[in-house]
Amino acid sequence: MYFGLSIFYWLFVCTNAQFLLKLRYEPNYLPIYESSTEFFEQSDINIPTHEVDLTNFGLRSNYSWQDVLEEIDLSPNQKLFFLQRHAEGYHLTAKSHFNFSSIDWRCYWSLQKGKDGIEWYDAELTEKGYKQTHKFTKKIKSVSDFPIPQRFYVSPLRRTLQTWWETWNDLTEKTPIIKEFAREIYGIDSESERHNKSYIEHHFPEFEFESGFSFDDVLWSSEYREKTEHCQYRAASLLRDIFDETSEDDKIISIVSHSGLIYCILDVVQHRYYGLSPGGLIPVIIEIQNDKKIYPLDDAYSNFTNWCPYETSSISERIAISTDNVDDCEDASQSKEDS
Repeated sequence: MYFGLSIFYWLFVCTNAQFLLKLRYEPNYLPIYESSTEFFEQSDINIPTHEVDLTNFGLRSNYSWQDVLEEIDLSPNQKLFFLQRHAEGYHLTAKSHFNFSSIDWRCYWSLQKGKDGIEWYDAELTEKGYKQTHKFTKKIKSVSDFPIPQRFYVSPLRRTLQTWWETWNDLTEKTPIIKEFAREIYGIDSESERHNKSYIEHHFPEFEFESGFSFDDVLWSSEYREKTEHCQYRAASLLRDIFDETSEDDKIISIVSHSGLIYCILDVVQHRYYGLSPGGLIPVIIEIQNDKKIYPLDDAYSNFTNWCPYETSSISERIAISTDNVDDCEDASQSKEDS
C-alpha cells in the first residue's frame, strides 16, 4: 500500500514538474499585473469617464506628483506609466474627408494606401495632429512638478514617432526606443502596416531600435487581423520586457502608442476601460506580480471575412475605383521610400 502511494506520488510530482517546466518556456506564460486606483481619477470606477478632471492629467486634487513618486519608490515592482495615444493621423480623417460609406471604407478603401494624394498607409499626422502635440507639450510645461519620464518607448508607426518627437523632444535628452510590440492592432487595413527598418532609420534617425527589430514588417498580413486575445498577450509581453530591461530606479515610463494597444494594456493591468482622444494620455501605476499565468492564444486572429462580412455584390457601387489615383498614391509612397 505504501509502495503504491509512493509510486503515485512520484508520478504526480514528475508529471506536474514537467508541466511547470514546459510553462516556463511558453512565450505566453507571462506575469500578472495590477494597477493602483488611489491617485488618478481615470482609475476610479465611481467617477464617470466624461467627468474626469484632466487639469493635472487626472491627478486627484488631494495628491501631488511628489506623493505619487514617493508611493512607487516604496515598491521595486511598481512604476508610473504614461500611456499616450498618437495625435490625429490621416487614417482617422480619410473616411469623412472622402465621404466614404462605412462599408466602402472597411471593405475596400482601408485596404488601399491612399487616394488623391492623401496617404493613410502607415499614416502620418495631420496638421491638426501637429497642433495637438504642441498644445500637449505646453500643458506639460505648465505643470511645475510634472515628472518627466526616465525611459521612453514608442510604436514603429509613423504617427507615433512623429507624436513622440513633437511632444517630448524639447523636454528630454533621452533617446526613445522603438518597440515592435508597442504598435497598433494590425492586419488587413494599410494604416496598421509599418514601413521597413531602413525607411524608419532614414526618416527618424534620432530613435533607437530594440534588439532584434526586424527589417521588414513580419507581423502585418493582408489575410488576417489580430484579435483582442493576441493584443493582450502583446501588452503583457511589452510590459514584461520593460520591467526586465529597466532598473528599479527607472520609475517613470512613457509609451507612445495607439488606442487599441493602450486598451489592451489597461485590460492586462486590471484597469477599467478608459478611452483616449487622439493625442491624449493616461497615467497608470502598474505593479508586476511574482505570479504568472497563461495568456491564451487559441483565438488570436480573424480573417478577411470577419473584417468585411459582406458579399462583393452588396458593397456600394459608389466605389468608383480610380486606378490612376491609387497608383499615383502608391508611386508617391515608393518615391518617399527611395528618397
